[in-house]
Amino acid sequence: MDAQHTFRSFLSKQHLKITPERLTVLNEILQCHKHFDPDSLFLRLKAQSKKISRATIYRTLDLLVESGLLKKLNFTDQNARYEMNMDVRIHDHFFCISCGKIIELYDESLQLIHQRFASKYNLKIDDYTHQLYGTCPQCRNSESR
Repeated sequence: MDAQHTFRSFLSKQHLKITPERLTVLNEILQCHKHFDPDSLFLRLKAQSKKISRATIYRTLDLLVESGLLKKLNFTDQNARYEMNMDVRIHDHFFCISCGKIIELYDESLQLIHQRFASKYNLKIDDYTHQLYGTCPQCRNSESR
């Protein structure tokens, strides 16, 4: 099932309108392919002459998270970031506390660790957050100069 269909189905089940603005926000997110924040999304839409308010963007992001299409990430800088949550391999995030860069970290052992915890403690894990904080190589290099 594609994201458009999933979102339309979710909105219908919630008895919410399928508006052009909501679909425009979703389509722009689908073009992004990286982490984003609401303000950068607003600016991208504005640059395309799309007339969508920040409030509509925030409400649509909440609906996309609730539908399971998006994942909301909170880092130490207080700015929420989002990423698509469909067909995504299990991964962690490294957040550079100097420049704000987010690096996705993939390792097959993450899934094994989750399975081991679920089995050991008889858990059903629906979601998880594991974030690493530090300084990226570029910021470390510029600090040492």
